Amino acid sequence: MKRQLAAILYADVAGYSRLTGQNEDQTHQLLNAALTILTDSITASGGSKVHEAGDAILAEFSSVTAAVDTAFEFQKSMISWKSDLPEDERVRFRIGIHIGEVMRDRDDIYGDGVNIAARIEEIASPGSLCVSSAVVDQLATGSKYHFDDLGYRHFKNIDRPVHVYQLRSSDLLGGNPLQDIERRVEHQPLFDDAFEKPPVTTGRCVCGTTRYEVTQEAVGTGFCHCRICQRSTGAPVFAWTAFPVDAVKFTQETLKYYRVSLIAEQGFCENCGSPVVWRSLKPEPANYLIITTTSLENPEDYAPTWHQGIESQLPWLEIHDDLPRTRCEESPMLHRAWGSMGASAPDDWTALNYEESLTLDDDSKPAK
Repeated sequence: MKRQLAAILYADVAGYSRLTGQNEDQTHQLLNAALTILTDSITASGGSKVHEAGDAILAEFSSVTAAVDTAFEFQKSMISWKSDLPEDERVRFRIGIHIGEVMRDRDDIYGDGVNIAARIEEIASPGSLCVSSAVVDQLATGSKYHFDDLGYRHFKNIDRPVHVYQLRSSDLLGGNPLQDIERRVEHQPLFDDAFEKPPVTTGRCVCGTTRYEVTQEAVGTGFCHCRICQRSTGAPVFAWTAFPVDAVKFTQETLKYYRVSLIAEQGFCENCGSPVVWRSLKPEPANYLIITTTSLENPEDYAPTWHQGIESQLPWLEIHDDLPRTRCEESPMLHRAWGSMGASAPDDWTALNYEESLTLDDDSKPAK
């Protein structure tokens, strides 16, 4: 059976059963009209509709860009289409796009590529589109589209995790593109300035001469892939847990502090060298401490909830989870901190050399 590489678009209506339950005739009319609009858009962009099934449509394109352009323009047009209807009566499509090999038989297409496109579509927000990493990789450099990284997803009957991205709603609606990211990782230290929470845990360095206890619940957890954290931990990625600064008490302390950058310092055991704590110092000292998750006595209870600094993620390190992923330059908190030190461009967000750190080591240290 002939195989061919294609960009596959799969779309269906979000909440179709609910809509038909509310008003079957109206929903049927709206669906037919919307499917006609989508079919015409597919044809006009050089694609071909393979088939319709109820509220769903399957199409293929020879060009990834054409597939994404079609989906984008269709979803954008649907924002104002039938806008006089109540929101809960409007037809909203979800769209998934993947690039992969397909097999042709009896005027239809089959294969993992089709299945992945359909699975990706299921997790798209109503009115938006999700794509695989294969699609993102194929889009031209400088593409007008911005995607949020949704991580690796495990789908039924697909034998490998699929890296999924979703189009930022700000691309469709206009406005601040950071708003989408903020909704996904808001109230996380190193991204936002947020908190509150309770139980107790303890931790220590590898030699045991630095020990601490925590009297409140963590306010955030995450992975950091930035180059500063890679260098200061000697690891490809840094797993961290943040606690309110007044909740961390060092019961035995042999910590020394080193100014790793213009905006932060690292505390490490002077005996064994274990990195234990980080604190953001600018534009003012943060009211939370970043603790190395693996120094906690129960690190298994503090699973990371997002990835930061993915612009520096090492290509041989693949973490197949579905956690949100952000770049350092997308963090409002980091922009404020670095900007306060005159380093407004992300390219200037680098570690200090030793001589530079000595000129800044008079900043206030974390509470003991």
